[in-house]
Amino acid sequence: MDGSRSLPYSCWIHGASARGSATFPLVDPATGEVFAETTVADARLVDGAVRSSEEGLKIWRATPAAERARILHALAESVRRQSETLGRLVSREAGKPLIAAREEAMNTASLLDYFAEESLRLLGQIPLMGYQREQVLIVREPVGVVVAITPFNYPLSTLACKMGAALSVGCALVAKPDEHTPLSTIKLAEMGSQCGLPPGVFNVVTGPGPETGRLLVEHPVPRLITFTGSTDVGKEIQAVSARWARKVILELGGHCPAIVCGDAPWRDFLAQFVSQCLKNSGQYCYRISRAYVVDSIYGEFLREFVELASRLKVGPPDDPEVQLGPLNNEDVLAKVQSQVETAVAEGARIEIGGRPLNRPGGGFYYPPTILTGVEPGMSIMREEVFGPVVMIGSFESLSGAVRAANSTRYGLAAYVFSKDLGNALDLAGQLEVGSVWINRIHQSYPEAPFGGMKESGLGREKSRFGLEEYTELKTIYLSY
Repeated sequence: MDGSRSLPYSCWIHGASARGSATFPLVDPATGEVFAETTVADARLVDGAVRSSEEGLKIWRATPAAERARILHALAESVRRQSETLGRLVSREAGKPLIAAREEAMNTASLLDYFAEESLRLLGQIPLMGYQREQVLIVREPVGVVVAITPFNYPLSTLACKMGAALSVGCALVAKPDEHTPLSTIKLAEMGSQCGLPPGVFNVVTGPGPETGRLLVEHPVPRLITFTGSTDVGKEIQAVSARWARKVILELGGHCPAIVCGDAPWRDFLAQFVSQCLKNSGQYCYRISRAYVVDSIYGEFLREFVELASRLKVGPPDDPEVQLGPLNNEDVLAKVQSQVETAVAEGARIEIGGRPLNRPGGGFYYPPTILTGVEPGMSIMREEVFGPVVMIGSFESLSGAVRAANSTRYGLAAYVFSKDLGNALDLAGQLEVGSVWINRIHQSYPEAPFGGMKESGLGREKSRFGLEEYTELKTIYLSY
């Protein structure tokens, strides 16, 4: 698989390719041209994938944990060996710079290794209750067949967070990648079979969310749906899943604030700050989309932020000097442009950017865009902005900054910068979010739980806590 052939790509069901009659075109974000097609899984293929996973579950849950871990480690090593191939697939289908796509492949391998090891540390309990000739055994079992629906922005690493956790504890998984970025998921499933995953343990069906995704969510067999995507779709999945009292893990939208206090050494971290706002062309959920800067440094901060952001090179993902590639598809580009235009109509000001880039080779390019004068009631504050758009405002009091930070329906992540650690921890305690970074920006660690509050989601991914989401507790009362 090289991402360039014209024949339709197939689903991966029960350890083999499975093709349907309908297809979906894959468009290169860098050029706007169709470069491949994938199968649109219909009811027959979706049901076949789910029933296959029912069969695979019987074998996989009975496989010793150490053997499951060994196979996942083997898959992780295979990902490392083929990181160039996977990176090029991700770059082609997602539009991200090649170096970032390679890093995603390597991060995927690390996540698989982590879950393989962490699963060996899951424990049950035998409480010391002291009843005569009786013990109470509290054990964990795999939840069953899992459906994982993943987004286009990080097609491999987001999948690894779900797949690694599910497979390591003995679940079987049906993955439905975003219709625009299915190739790396199909490739990973093929590699999994080669590394020893039994047929049915890791199936992939492809197609649009309203068609293929809906069929999966409305299928009665899965016992857990794990979804990363928009808040509105997440709510629909939760509502449908209520028919079967089925578990859901929802990692939904973000509109993440940063509070920069007057004592913060902001010039030391400004380059990192700009990167966190704009990397992956702003297409990820826990980026900084809103910065609240104390009045005393606001002017300097804004000026230097604008200068750094304006230096970022936007262009084709295969150009090694490019930092920001195209947006993934035409709909994303149109949505971002509409949000910016509406904000300006409502009173916001554009400092830089604000219009799509028309490049000779086509593609869906949008420049770094900075808005000021954004007020809490504006439309752009009520919606996640999935593009390289940042809102920068000022504050007089910390209480006002916290109110502004908490003023959206989202609660995924926040960032605080202050030399006064007591002050920073106070702010962290007041922010209604699932994760807070203080005085540093980096990726979320696999050992720490990740997820949101409010309308940013339910449940947690990564860490022991994320692993436990894929299990059910069972209590056994043993008398003898």
